[in-house]
Amino acid sequence: MKNVLLASTALIMSAGVAAAEVTVGGDGRMGIIDMDDARGLHFTSRIRISFAASGETDSGLSFGGSVRVDNYENDQATNGQEGSVFVSGAFGKLSMGDVSGAAEAAVGDLSGVGLTGLGDRNEVTYLLNSAAVYRPSALYEYSTGSLTFYASAENPGAPAVVGSPFGTNEAYGVGVKYSAGNYTVALGYENYNTTDAFGVDTGNIDHIVLGGTAAFGDATVKAIYGSVDDAISTNDQYGLSLDYVFGATTATAFAIEQFDGETDFGIGASYDLGGGAALKGGVVRDNFVGGDNTYYDFGVSMSF
Repeated sequence: MKNVLLASTALIMSAGVAAAEVTVGGDGRMGIIDMDDARGLHFTSRIRISFAASGETDSGLSFGGSVRVDNYENDQATNGQEGSVFVSGAFGKLSMGDVSGAAEAAVGDLSGVGLTGLGDRNEVTYLLNSAAVYRPSALYEYSTGSLTFYASAENPGAPAVVGSPFGTNEAYGVGVKYSAGNYTVALGYENYNTTDAFGVDTGNIDHIVLGGTAAFGDATVKAIYGSVDDAISTNDQYGLSLDYVFGATTATAFAIEQFDGETDFGIGASYDLGGGAALKGGVVRDNFVGGDNTYYDFGVSMSF
């Protein structure tokens, strides 16, 4: 099926296009999940098909983009809120669309667990690209030696509140990452500012985040610390994750405290079956003010 899709796409795009390439891939899953809600234990399944296209101009400028089939929900793909495109060359790489902010691109998230991600409790909170209505965002990257620099901006003029036609949102970020052998250190800064319908500032938030990764043989450790400063309070988030590989199995654990004081823990494992398939499962515990939940899942993940 993949070959048929590729051949059909090549025929459609071949007229007048030189040095162009289109690839088709995807991912899927099937298994069981319990998110500690009214549904209890139930089945989970999904398949997503992704398309990536790239080309090169006569002068050596690279360009391209990517999109998933499920990105077309609610017509978001038609106005640039989903998917992404890029141009790159000696000047670096400029991407636009559903792209990470500079701080997130530099620092990233902790390792997650489970077949489905179990609520993605391992993810660090970032200010940029926090909702589809703020896209398309723009991200610039430039690498030299062991250093990679990032700069980003959220869509200028986006509404300050999702769904509201009043006020505007502005968010900018910068980041830098240094890699040396089995070690990386990254630093990011973000600023998020909103104005009301009359142009008056209604909120200004600064976020500084620091992360580091170290690999020791079969073990990889990642640590992240972030601090937000706004007009009301100063809050911190921090966390740690560990991945350990033995044979075809990768075991993962993480712990994180969010800005709101919620603490989340997760543990899971993945067993590589070969050919893009793997057995995956995990358990996540979140502890928040007024209660706690336990989530778990297990099943087969597929990569095409």
